[in-house]
Amino acid sequence: MAEPTYIPVLPTGRSALTAYRDLAPSARAAIAPLWTVPPPDPARPRRPLRDLLATVAHHQGAGPAWWDAAGRETGREAGGGTGGDDPPVVVSALRDVLPGTPLRPVTGVERPVWQQTACVEAALTCGDGRGMGIRVVPAPPGHGHLADRLQDLLARIGHLARSAPTGLPLDLLIDLDAVQDDHAFRLAEKRALDALARLGPLHPWRTVSVLAGSCPGTEGAPDGYGAPFAEAERYDWDLWHLAARSPDGRRLPLVHGDYAAAHPRGVRRPRVIPDGPPWGLLRLTGERTYLLGRAPACGADHHTAVRAMARELVATEDFDAAPDSEPKRWLRACAEGQGPRGAGGPEAWARAAHGQHLAYVVRRLRGWPPDDWAV
Repeated sequence: MAEPTYIPVLPTGRSALTAYRDLAPSARAAIAPLWTVPPPDPARPRRPLRDLLATVAHHQGAGPAWWDAAGRETGREAGGGTGGDDPPVVVSALRDVLPGTPLRPVTGVERPVWQQTACVEAALTCGDGRGMGIRVVPAPPGHGHLADRLQDLLARIGHLARSAPTGLPLDLLIDLDAVQDDHAFRLAEKRALDALARLGPLHPWRTVSVLAGSCPGTEGAPDGYGAPFAEAERYDWDLWHLAARSPDGRRLPLVHGDYAAAHPRGVRRPRVIPDGPPWGLLRLTGERTYLLGRAPACGADHHTAVRAMARELVATEDFDAAPDSEPKRWLRACAEGQGPRGAGGPEAWARAAHGQHLAYVVRRLRGWPPDDWAV
């Protein structure tokens, strides 16, 4: 099974699932999403974990990906104090549903032993070398004992998988969460490089990925969100270049990762406003920045403002430079259309933002690393 060149963290919501499903086959072949289940929304019925896993697998198709239900695991901090599912529910989904999918289970050093064991057993049940992922959150250099805890987890996995004839392939997912200003970027750089140096040599990893999110979200955005649109630095892309050029990054099977066109809080906390805010963001991924325009989601003439913002984004050099994709065509059609039909809403805008971002990153990663690199 070919390994990916890009690992985006995607929430298990409809907009991200549809954006990935609708990508061109060549783009999908380069991507292995880290599907992450957010904590349950206290205002809505909790969808059975088994059903959600089956839905994600259906949209995923045949390519490799990861499944991380940390937000639904009892014993972990679930945003908003909503709690999670009982261990038997999580174990049942991993044991009975996951082996029939292309998904790889994910554990971590802070997960309970029952969850770590269930992930190993699910990966072994697959019997096809699918393996599993280990997701870690590195502390600043000199703080914590992550390397020791990871060694303990690797020893536990090795003991559980001792009967596997070829061992259990493992992927290291280094999660830096949100990185959205210069101070956070400098700290994230130190954390990433230290993690690569300390954790990389602990195991012959199948892949190593540094994950960071720099795209702003709607929650907490100021009222005057750009005139006509705002720009946000793509610190996640900058971190990838720094990690890939580091001595440890060159020695490791490093794969680019990010949180696509969303803020990491989307997979950390449940939605706090059941029906969402009365506005949303049109987003466009460019070479160095994210372009973001605030648009009303309701109102008699809200489509007029939406199309005006779409025209502003379509007129940029970043739009011209983006690869052709269905989301790019949708944004152009929105800009050129008339009336409310086809102007979309927050879910359609999020789907287009994710799809355009994924297609853009895949194209930028083709041909990486440069031929003159000495690995």
